[in-house]
Parts: sequence; structure tokens; C-alpha cells
Amino acid sequence: MNKQELEYIKENYFKENISLGFILGTINEVLETETQRSLLLEQMEGASMTLTAIPDIAVTELGWTDVRTEGSQEIDGPARNQLMQFLSGIPGTDLQQKLTSIAAFYDNPDNANLDSASLGKKIANILSYLVFYKTLTKVISNFNAASAGFNFEAFLAVLLKGTQIPANTGTIADFKTSDNVPISLKLYAENSVVVGGSFSDLVGDLTEPKFGHDFMQYVVVMKSFEGKAKQGLDIKGDLKFFRFNFTLDNVADIVLASMDKSVICIQISSEFIQRISAGENDYDFSTTLPAQENLSPEVLETKFIERFTNIVSGQFTYRRRDVGLQLTPQEISDFMKNQLDWAKNDALFKASKLGEDYRVVRGRSEILIGNPTLIAAVDSAFGKTGYSSDQLWAIAKAVVAATEAVNREYSTKTLKSQRAGMLRAAGVFADPQTSVEFYNSLTDPELKKRALLNTRGRLSNLQFDLNRGQVKNISENIGEIKIGAVYVQAMLDNITTELNQTIFQLFQSVKMIQEGTYAFMAGGLQDDAEAQKAIKASNDVAAKTEELAPGPGSGGTYMDYSVSPPTLKKRGQEE
Repeated sequence: MNKQELEYIKENYFKENISLGFILGTINEVLETETQRSLLLEQMEGASMTLTAIPDIAVTELGWTDVRTEGSQEIDGPARNQLMQFLSGIPGTDLQQKLTSIAAFYDNPDNANLDSASLGKKIANILSYLVFYKTLTKVISNFNAASAGFNFEAFLAVLLKGTQIPANTGTIADFKTSDNVPISLKLYAENSVVVGGSFSDLVGDLTEPKFGHDFMQYVVVMKSFEGKAKQGLDIKGDLKFFRFNFTLDNVADIVLASMDKSVICIQISSEFIQRISAGENDYDFSTTLPAQENLSPEVLETKFIERFTNIVSGQFTYRRRDVGLQLTPQEISDFMKNQLDWAKNDALFKASKLGEDYRVVRGRSEILIGNPTLIAAVDSAFGKTGYSSDQLWAIAKAVVAATEAVNREYSTKTLKSQRAGMLRAAGVFADPQTSVEFYNSLTDPELKKRALLNTRGRLSNLQFDLNRGQVKNISENIGEIKIGAVYVQAMLDNITTELNQTIFQLFQSVKMIQEGTYAFMAGGLQDDAEAQKAIKASNDVAAKTEELAPGPGSGGTYMDYSVSPPTLKKRGQEE
């Protein structure tokens, strides 16, 4: 170390003159830490890491699904972002490729260490795999079946940089990937696999795709454990991943080969088959059925007007005598449009209790004869036209009676009962084999969609199910991974040497800095060889830290020790 370099260090690193007391104090600090440092270095030689050395990610379905919208951009919440930062190091564009990478790392951890990658990148890759294995083990082992399923969905969604899909939104998909591939995920013990779902929702996904793809992908994960442990980190087992797609072209064949109880889902309306086969391509059997839900207020109003007209057009008695009520079609029309407004005027009705709330629901709520709004509407329309008080009462009574008739005939329960009765009738649907043969003969995708909308499963809201053998017959095996602390520890044992070697080199260099600096100071700042030893070791620390840090193109600043004196530079700075 020459005089110029000493002057540089003094001017840039010490605000006050160096005194002998300062030097001796520094030497004492070095001596005090020497014993602790030596013990640490001894422990590192041949050391091994345990599961606690891997970053611990809290398992949280809500946190992992936290994707917020700020302006026009989606922003990941903190828990999701934390998990994604680790899992992003696992290569692959889809689940199969990522599973291949994960399995390859387990078989040989060196697969994470690409020759072209920096040491920092290699360590980041290793941590990605270790966090994946540790977190997945926690997801599978520390929760009941239902919770494990929800957390597993969230975990895989983050792995594929996608998002979960809320329940009861009209799709059978559980989450979508970053490129909007819809996935219905099923996690079952291998000996009790029953995969299925709402046939109505599946038909909806195929006839009106919501994610920009004309298929619905199923991923079925079969878990199996060795020994008695079924929960906790002591489990030892594997997960087998299977994948298949439902499409317009294969859905009929898949359901025909499904479990016996769900084969009926693919039965198609006999009338639909006959009409389409005869060339009536616009026919839709489903439109001839009673609705499954309450009809709209406007539709119900039409039914109400029909019932009201029938009542006031016939004999209407009050106190056992005919009141002589004969309203003209024009009077009825004007009354309905100008005064009554049955479809929109909630004040006419008595609110019905629905859960904890009271609401007006046409087809369910009644109108009372003494309702002030009803009396005012009748008086406004007919009070000055010569009708007697008995006749005005009869008009109001007709409104009440017509509403009661609509409620009886068109309540949700009544409609569903009528619909179910029609769908259960003999001969309404063709047998499954005939239905599938007809479906597969269709070449127009739009006709296939309408055929699915006219199946028993769609019209009756049935479920479909596939057992383990049926799933395997139509799936591709896309990967298998080990789960359990014992497997994670085995991977740690395989990579401990490399990780320790990296950290050990840093500690060795720090040791040389301390020894060289101590000897240089103890020699009265005269031994240039010891000074050079400390300088070289400090450069080694800087170089190793630079190797672990992101490259110059990543932004930020770094110290360039290749020049004298060392210079602080901005990453990406042009020479």
C-alpha cells in the first residue's frame, strides 16, 4: 500500500485524524470478535441446513388471491407478491413445463445451475425450488381437505401467474393462468378420485366461452402418502398431475363414458333431434319449457293483464248480486298504463320476507284490497266515469284476484315443478347412445352448442362425475412431484455444499481483511505486504458480493474496485 492510497483512505473514510488510541481500539475490537468468528468458520465446515433455513411463506388463500386494481393496472397484494417473487424463478410457460423443471431439480439440484447464470442467479433459482417444495408441503399437510383444496388453487394460480375465479360466477373454472387458460382443479386422494362438477356450468363454458379459449381444462391431482401420517410435515408421499380438456368435439364422448349416474347428462331432447334432422335448424326445445327462475316483471305483467281482463269481462258479484261491471279493452289498457303500472309500482304490493329483508317480488308478493295506492289508482281511472262504489270496489278486487292467480301459477316453485314434470315424462329425451351419435354427426359448431343446451343435464341442472380410471383414460400425465419434509431435507443436503461454499468464501475473505489490517496496524503501518493482503481480500469480498448482486444492467449503483482509487458507479453506466 503506497502513500497515495493511504492518503485516499484517510481523506475519504475518516473525518478526524487517526490517533494511536483509535488504532489500539480497533485492534481490540478485532481481537474480541476473533474467537466468535473462528467458531463460526469451524461450524460452517461440513455444516448442513435444515427446513428452517428455507424462507417461510405464510399459507393464505386470501393473501395469495389479492390482486388489486389501481387505475387500469392490476397490482399484486403483498402476500401474493412475496410468493410470486420466489416462484418466478421456476422456468416453464405452462404447468407441465414447470412440473418438469421441479421434478428435474429434485432428481439433480444442479439442473438449477445454468452455466450462463451468475452465482446470485443460481442461488435465487435454488431458493425458488426450495420455497416451492416447502410451501407446497405445508399446503397439502397442514389443512383439512377443503382448506387444502382452496389453498392449492391459490398456490398454483400464483405459480402460473394467474388469478383465482370467485365461486358461483357461472363457470366451472377455479382459476385462470396468465394467458387466460381456464382450469378446473381437483385434488383428491388417489384411491377416492371422483372428478366432476355442474354439467350446466360446463355447457355454459363451452357454448359461451368466457376466457378467450374454446375449451375447459381440467387438472386432476392425485395424492398418496406412505405410512400412517396424513397431516403435518412428517408426511411422505407424492402428487401425480393429470390434465385433459373438454371441447365441443369430445364432451359427448367423455360424458357417455362417465360414471353410470351421470351418463344421462348427455341425453338430448327427442323433439330437438327430430326437428334438426328434418332441417329445422332454428328449433330450440328449451324455449318451450317453463322458466327455471322467476319470470321478469314485464312478462308477469302480461300474465296479470290476461287474468284481470278475464275477471272483469265475466260476471262479477258483490253481496250475491251482479255489479254489472263491463270494462272496455281501451279502459283496461289505459288503466294499466296510466294509473296502475303493475310491473313497476312497488307501492301496490305488500313486501315479502326474503331472509332477513322484506322486498317486493312479483310472482310472490300480494296486493291487499285496502291498499291506498290501489284505491287511488282505481279512483283516478274510474271515479269520474259514472261507475258506482260497488263497481269501483269490484275493479280493485279484480286487481287483487288477478295478482293472486299470477302468484299461484308463476311462482318459482310452481315453475320448477312444472318444468321438472315435463322433463321427467317418458320419451322426452333420446337414450345416451343415440344422443351421442346424433351430436357427433353435427358439423356446425353452433348446432353443437344448441344441442348441448337441450341436453337433460343442462335443462335439469345435473352433475357429472368421472372416476379414477375414467380420468386416466382421457388424460395425459403431466408430472409427479414428491411432498414431505424428508424430501425437502434431502434436497437441502444435496445443495448445502454449494451454498456453504459461496458463503464460506465470503467469510474467508473477511477473515483475511481482519488479519491483514491487524498486522498492518500492529506493524506501525509499515508492512506493505500485509496491507496488500487486506486490500486483495477486500476486493475479493466486493467481487463476490457483485457476483451475487444483479448485473450492471439492473439499475442502482456499485463500487468499481478495478480502478484506483475505487469509484462509485451507476449500473449500466457507459465507460
